[in-house]
Amino acid sequence: MNTVKTIMDNRKINLFPWEKISITSEIEHHTLIDVATIIIFKDDEYYFIQDDIEKVRDVSIMPQYIKEDWIKYNRKELNMFVINKHIKEYESKLKESVEFNSVKTEKERELEEKLNLLKSLRRDLIIKGII
Repeated sequence: MNTVKTIMDNRKINLFPWEKISITSEIEHHTLIDVATIIIFKDDEYYFIQDDIEKVRDVSIMPQYIKEDWIKYNRKELNMFVINKHIKEYESKLKESVEFNSVKTEKERELEEKLNLLKSLRRDLIIKGII
């Protein structure tokens, strides 16, 4: 059983031509489904997808036209709630990682880059809301 879980966890999510900015997941307590929230972008368009992580992984290995249709019908407008949730998650991961390492690791650098990108995206959404 552990081997199956490890193999399933290692499957990459490829939503090309959309690029993944960040991904968070949490288990819904009433269904026990691992729900992923993925922020995606293409051509300065930002959206998020929220669905069962296994469904997202399955869709990501399907033919391109199926992926594009699935994203088209399942994407939602990116909002401050989702961005703030991702920022909080990445700050927590970074803080946890920094507490255990005295030297900055590659993983910590990647987390910092994602966090900076998310904060920049939040700032852009705030500015667009004002204008």
